Amino acid sequence: MVFTPQEYARQVEDLFVLPDIYLKLKEIMDDKKSSLSDIAEVVVLDPSLSSTLLKLANSALFSFPREIDSIARAIMVLGIKEVHNLVNLYGVTNACSHVETTIVDMDRFWEVSVDCALLCKFFAQKLKLQDVDGLFLSGLMHNIGELVVVQSSPKQVDFCQKYNKEETPWQLQMDVFGFTYSECSVELLNLWQLPEFLIEPIRHYHNIKTEGDVTSAAKLLNICSRLALINSHPGMYSKQNFVMASLLEEFELSITDIDEALNFCNVEGLTIMSALALKNS
Repeated sequence: MVFTPQEYARQVEDLFVLPDIYLKLKEIMDDKKSSLSDIAEVVVLDPSLSSTLLKLANSALFSFPREIDSIARAIMVLGIKEVHNLVNLYGVTNACSHVETTIVDMDRFWEVSVDCALLCKFFAQKLKLQDVDGLFLSGLMHNIGELVVVQSSPKQVDFCQKYNKEETPWQLQMDVFGFTYSECSVELLNLWQLPEFLIEPIRHYHNIKTEGDVTSAAKLLNICSRLALINSHPGMYSKQNFVMASLLEEFELSITDIDEALNFCNVEGLTIMSALALKNS
């Protein structure tokens, strides 16, 4: 039976469930009358979220000069917008933490996802882009659709993992399903009612060449998704050929810039995966 991306997403609604603490915090943070103390009072009720937030706040992702040792201080220093992003990060990864599959290498899946997120963060800050708030999360979630599809179509997903330097993952996905995993990512995030500014880059980053008016966020996600794949498969792809030269020129990014970004994500990636308990022992 052939399914659409939306049908795949709807089939796993009961499996990919956002945690209650996330839903409560989302409700509070969406209320403009809420204060930082309101948010802190809810965060401290969940030891796992509290620990994760402190680990991330003290990571190189933010590089604060002094250690942040309390939830109240973390929220005050980070601000509501960044805390909102981190709560989204916690909620999404937690929702996927119970997915069981022998088909997908989960360590590699999260390695690529976290690398893409960190690369997005690095370049967005370097380029001082104003329209990519939350792009870190878009990078993290861009390929979550693979975990959606594998629940119903494990054999097809297994086949799609046999990509090589001659045929990219998304080319195989198109051949097998008629769409890429990112389209399922979009449908799942829509079901979760996540903000459009997080979803929009994922919706368009594969279609840079065919769509006329594409945002900077989508273009940057295109670059970072390819660099993350390069980073997880040493020697399979060339930085000079695999990343669209026209995009690098548009953002005025050099090979040196790319190497700096990859070094950043290689150092910080282990911290993020540890904080979010994404790495299998």
